[in-house]
Amino acid sequence: MPFINDLRDVQNKTRKDISQSQLIFDETIRRSGFSGASAQTQYDHIYDILAARDAVHTDIVTAGLKEDVKVTGAVTELICKIALDASAPNRYDTLPKTWDWIGDFAIMGSPFNLFISVKSYKAKERLIVSGTGQNAAPVVGYGLFDDPSEWSPDRVKQYKQRGFIAIYMPNTLYNALDAMTPQTPGLSSRLIRKYSPANGYPATNIKNIYDRPLLRKLEDFDDDIAHICIPGSYTLDLSRY
Repeated sequence: MPFINDLRDVQNKTRKDISQSQLIFDETIRRSGFSGASAQTQYDHIYDILAARDAVHTDIVTAGLKEDVKVTGAVTELICKIALDASAPNRYDTLPKTWDWIGDFAIMGSPFNLFISVKSYKAKERLIVSGTGQNAAPVVGYGLFDDPSEWSPDRVKQYKQRGFIAIYMPNTLYNALDAMTPQTPGLSSRLIRKYSPANGYPATNIKNIYDRPLLRKLEDFDDDIAHICIPGSYTLDLSRY
């Protein structure tokens, strides 16, 4: 398989003209069928791209190769970048690696900048400790998260306290969280006792500081970003978030 041979060469450093993450991303887009399409068209088919991404990863594992977690993270950043190219092509910057404790991208604007922190499949502690920790420089989370246990309502409320105004996740995870009831298998007795809309259950009911949903679906990310970027102006209307 040409892709696997290329990846092996890059990993062995016999090929140095492309990074592992860019090679994997390019193969993902090729398999999705949207090579050469506009960023908007590509992101309109985000789940086709994610399906292709899964297939590429499966081929890597089947070939006996390893995909480093840093490579996985860089590929996810490139996927997020598709949405930014579609919705704010002249408004965002990639943050230097010395700023990776804050996030990966920044949309500059007045009165506040907006930071975007990208993670892959697990949020763990890395997402919640990113960003600035204050509403004066809010942060948006973006990831391919797949573990419902990381998104209890109590945990989600902590993101709000850390200055997050939205977190984007695949619709499969969002729908699973949205459907949680006191009878959902695996809920602890403590969560069952606390389960009520007044306490923020399910987690998808929790609002950001603008009284809009904190948890959102990946497919809404580009539209939400475009909505706050006022055309012909440096203004970011974060109240629309």
